[in-house]
Amino acid sequence: MKVCKFEKIKDEDEIKQVINSILREHPNVGVVPVLTKLQIWLQDISISWFHDEDEASHTTICAIAEYCSTIADHLILNPQLHQEIKVVIQQYIENLHRLVENKADLLIDKIIKAEIYKLSSQLVIYCLREQGINTRILDTDIFIQNNMERKPNIPYIQENIKQYLEVNRDIELFIAPLSLCKNVYGEIDFMSEKRNDYYAMILASVFQADEIVLSTELDNIYANQNGQREEHSLTYEEAENLINSGVHLLYAECITLASRYKMTIRLTDTHDLATERLYISSDDTGSGVKAILAQDSVTFVRFTSLNVLPGYLLMGKLLEIVGKYKINVVSMASSNVSISMLLNASHDTLRIIQRELYKYAEMVVDENMSVIHIIGSLHWERTQMESNILDTIKHIPISLISYGGSDHCFTISVRNTDKKRLIDSLSQHFLEVQSA
Repeated sequence: MKVCKFEKIKDEDEIKQVINSILREHPNVGVVPVLTKLQIWLQDISISWFHDEDEASHTTICAIAEYCSTIADHLILNPQLHQEIKVVIQQYIENLHRLVENKADLLIDKIIKAEIYKLSSQLVIYCLREQGINTRILDTDIFIQNNMERKPNIPYIQENIKQYLEVNRDIELFIAPLSLCKNVYGEIDFMSEKRNDYYAMILASVFQADEIVLSTELDNIYANQNGQREEHSLTYEEAENLINSGVHLLYAECITLASRYKMTIRLTDTHDLATERLYISSDDTGSGVKAILAQDSVTFVRFTSLNVLPGYLLMGKLLEIVGKYKINVVSMASSNVSISMLLNASHDTLRIIQRELYKYAEMVVDENMSVIHIIGSLHWERTQMESNILDTIKHIPISLISYGGSDHCFTISVRNTDKKRLIDSLSQHFLEVQSA
């Protein structure tokens, strides 16, 4: 079993890219977002509807009808399928007109949103039927239910999906509207967009998928220079280490689910669905450096003792402040007179730290910093790995090195102006040279 999730579909060209990706991957479930333009109009409907501007709402719905019909005219050429999708569009549009006649409330607003999400999915479904694939919509608003903590009720979903698949055993491919579900009271609801990958992982787990392909934003990730999976294949532990370091990769519980159900995760970029950027599984290829990730907007802070407190008490005081204000520490190094930290912290947080510690330590701050995480099998017993890394970047000034806290991550802090030189040097040595 395989599940594919797509993050964004802006226009007709991107619909074609999604269709081509599905034809190439042959998934059992495709998780698709609402078309970007429909998302914008959906917001317009909510605003005008809650301001009792019914005419504006109806005008926007008519624009949606025209837009969807145009897509159908361009992409669905089979006469019978073309006629069917036009009927489907008309049914959804009539339903939307009826819904906005109701008194505005949050539940009806969610129902309107669900209708537009389903309409968007139906366009993709008929494009796939055009390609000869027996496809139907996955009624996730029926069997995906959140519990009291607003988390997916996996046992409930697993029980319901068995019955659902039994009734629809002849379907080759299900298309699920991204994030659509129901709350603990059985009402239409949506999972947060920040958890889109997790939503797809839930579907993959209940379908007992072996593999999930996630189209996601992969900024500042450098890997796969030679196209060989061995050079960009991460273990669950390596991926989890990245996330815990504050790197945006996936929602943390995605790795937990994948590990529990032994699912392989393949990450592709939203702009290049055909190229695999990272591969996450239980297998360790044993390669050295597998990926390089950059993290911006990081602050370097050095605390130098004023000799008011012994070193161990100063460390304790600093960690107490970190816990008290929930400050994300990327990495840390210390000596008997000073402590250096890389923090994800706002100006206000830095001022709070300074106010708390001014009696005990002098605080030096540099906000123009970047952090580079070198990911792979970097166990300390592999004696040449760390020396190779340092030798490769010996021409670049480094403010802080963190190594030894994990067998999978070597972290380096440099000024923003040196970030590109550092990444280029590491990529050429560890990623491009291997392909030769």
